[in-house]
Amino acid sequence: MGILLTVSLVVALLAVAIMADALFERQQLAELQALLDRELDRVERLLAEGGVGEQLLDEAVGKLSLQFVTAAGAVVIPGPDEPPIPLQVEPTMTTYAERPVLVGSTPWRLAGGPVIGTVRLAYDVEDALQTRANLRSALLVAGLAIAAITLTVSLLLVGRELRPLARLAQRADELDPIEPVMDLEVARDDEVGRVASALHRAVEAIRLRKVEEREALAAVAHELAAPLTVVAGQLEALAQRDDDPRLHAAHEAARELLHTSRDLLTLARGELNLPVDLEVVSLAGIAQRVAAEYQGVAVQTVGAAQVLGSEIRLAQVVRNLIRNAVQAAGSGEGVVVRVDTLPANVTLDVLDDGPGMEPEVARRAFERNFTTRPDGRGHGLGLAVVKSIVEAHGGAVELRSEVGEGARVVVTLPSLDASLSNDDA
Repeated sequence: MGILLTVSLVVALLAVAIMADALFERQQLAELQALLDRELDRVERLLAEGGVGEQLLDEAVGKLSLQFVTAAGAVVIPGPDEPPIPLQVEPTMTTYAERPVLVGSTPWRLAGGPVIGTVRLAYDVEDALQTRANLRSALLVAGLAIAAITLTVSLLLVGRELRPLARLAQRADELDPIEPVMDLEVARDDEVGRVASALHRAVEAIRLRKVEEREALAAVAHELAAPLTVVAGQLEALAQRDDDPRLHAAHEAARELLHTSRDLLTLARGELNLPVDLEVVSLAGIAQRVAAEYQGVAVQTVGAAQVLGSEIRLAQVVRNLIRNAVQAAGSGEGVVVRVDTLPANVTLDVLDDGPGMEPEVARRAFERNFTTRPDGRGHGLGLAVVKSIVEAHGGAVELRSEVGEGARVVVTLPSLDASLSNDDA
């Protein structure tokens, strides 16, 4: 904006400078033409009156050259050796003897006699042109100085005025989409203040709307979880007494819906953003317990794999990963869970022999609400929950997959010894 103001001012100054130069040039030329006309009239009057002892030219004027030229073009006065001044009836700018001059002429007639030639005058205008050039240089220097000063001042003023807008833009960039809060207020009764107030109201309205949506989602998830728990329990009891595949399928479906409702409840309550209640837990024990819920899943553990974390949340991580792997492989026989204990960290690998993923799908797998399942069985929540819980425990999760070669999800968490060493440090 400061540059725009400066450019506008420079354009205005340029227009004023051009107008000033044009007016000065016209005024200067008019004065020189008047001077030349006056001297020509003086010469013509003296020739007509035949005055004796009077100067043909005004000595105070200077820079004038006078010639008497015959009708044949021969210079009589001051002499034939000089080239004739160009003949112009009206005062005109031209070049004579390689110098810029203003020339004019009047008839040369004897007293009471015929016209025998012309009287020609040339005024050296080099000094006048230099004065005009000096004026242009002065206008240019003044314009550049004014433009520089204006640019500096405008940048300072505009920068000061726009600083609150820059802070607003920064705060808008820093908004948490999960919990949007705009705590920056600009106490100004102008456009910037009105923009800040409008943005603050909009963000607050969005936050309240998200709170209402989370509360409604939590209510729905809670209402679903209670009956689903009963249904899953009843179907499990029936499946244990009867080998009917339909009962086992219904039990598996009810259990998956129950886990999905718990993911929804976790998201709705905002539990992923809450601090983790740390306790010593065995990731190997969690993996073995959760894997036992899925028939055919193989578990390989090395050590107790102890970490500091929430047993409930880490169980949710393991369950979501195994559930996704079983769904990808088609059965638990195609899934292997490995837990390894290293000095600095503990790793959880969940491998499946499913169809694998395209690189773009694998890259977006942890995005919330992203799913490639067209049958409505996936909602894009499980892996998003996994990523949030793992990062809340100070760990990282990585998905490795190629089309036709299955998928492998690797969770890395700080080991118990590493966490205690960091706390001591």
